[in-house]
Amino acid sequence: MSKPSSPRARKRGLGVKLFWGAVALVAAAALFFAGFYTYYATLPGGVKTLLWMKGEIDAHYYYDIDDEEFWSAAIGGAEGLLDEYSGYYSAEEYAAVANSYAGQMEGAGLSFFTGTNRIVRVAIGSPVFFAGGGGTVAEEGMYLTGVGTGGDLVSVSDYEGVAAAFAPLREGDAVTLRFSPENDPAAAGSFELTVTFAPYTESYVLYSYAGTALAYTYDENGAAHWSDVSEHVTVDEAVAAAPGVAYIRIVRFAGDLPQAFAAAAVQYREDGASSLLLDLRNNGGGTLSSLRSVASYLLREAKSGAEVVQSARYKNGAEEEYRALGNYFSDCFGDSRVCVAANSNSASASEALIGAMLSYGTIGYADIYLTKIGDAPAKTYGKGIMQTTYTRSGAAITLTTAQIYWPNGVCIHGKGVTESDVDASGSPQPVPAASNADGGNAALAYILSALK
Repeated sequence: MSKPSSPRARKRGLGVKLFWGAVALVAAAALFFAGFYTYYATLPGGVKTLLWMKGEIDAHYYYDIDDEEFWSAAIGGAEGLLDEYSGYYSAEEYAAVANSYAGQMEGAGLSFFTGTNRIVRVAIGSPVFFAGGGGTVAEEGMYLTGVGTGGDLVSVSDYEGVAAAFAPLREGDAVTLRFSPENDPAAAGSFELTVTFAPYTESYVLYSYAGTALAYTYDENGAAHWSDVSEHVTVDEAVAAAPGVAYIRIVRFAGDLPQAFAAAAVQYREDGASSLLLDLRNNGGGTLSSLRSVASYLLREAKSGAEVVQSARYKNGAEEEYRALGNYFSDCFGDSRVCVAANSNSASASEALIGAMLSYGTIGYADIYLTKIGDAPAKTYGKGIMQTTYTRSGAAITLTTAQIYWPNGVCIHGKGVTESDVDASGSPQPVPAASNADGGNAALAYILSALK
């Protein structure tokens, strides 16, 4: 599974040369065994035209176009025929994607809502995460309004400004960042943190109960530690006001999620909590293996340790079932009430987990709280398709290969979970507009108050 949006307009790297190298190799083999003209006659018409076009450009075009540029453009054109979730990755690009899925990152640790300087995520374990403490904690929903590297801060007001300010920064560079509650550098409550761009391992689960927040942190040797991170977050303050309610935020279905969620589930049992709020807001999905692992803890009515979590239907009519990797709900959560927070950035594996919990009686629709992002409707994203990645010599192509169905037979592709969905429990509950901030604790505090 993949995140909800993956723009195809990516830079083409050296991996493009592999394509041309493969063509040259085939041509050389053909010359040896059968002669070039016999080989050429067997090529599809489109390939012949492309090779002819390349030859004419090389021979006659006034300006120079090197091989990499040509084949990059050709691959880009082919990508234009694919959906937004499919695309080509050079070896360098795919290595970066693989590292990100493993939680291996570099930089400050900030992600932003599309096209804005509003923070959608502060990566657990990142330089910004550890720089904050007490009343100067950078959190979701704040705005990054200034960036400086040794002098006055440059004000930023949109994502283009952020990207331009961050572009020259490299590992080891110290940078001062200004955070504001509004998109105004002079807003009351603004503060500054100085961080150093560095590699870090991001953890994808945050657990909080009774004023204490816990997450995996990683030492210089890469060893994981289940640690008290309360001073670096503000979410524990909201949870502390809801007796008996524990909070688990799943950031992404990747990296250390299986181990971290298992630790959070055991912690829940040890804390003796009676209700769980599972926060999937702004979680765009991730890997199928992570989904299967987490679902093992969240299927209330599971009869076995291998219940169907989702099924895939492929182009050729074949169907495949993907199953949970265990059955631990009763061991960890007993007869607890479970509720879910989601928004229009909750996609793919997040929606599949919601579907599995609905299918096995863990939650009803009334246990889902939908928050809004700007003017977007209160719903989940609506991604009910699956991607498969194929690799060659380090490069990769990711393609949409199947439609996804919940265990109860529902496919939410193009629709998502909406306010109009209904079952015996009722319908999903939209969070009132006054508390609809999708960052910070406004929406969270509202939901938690409803769970008391």
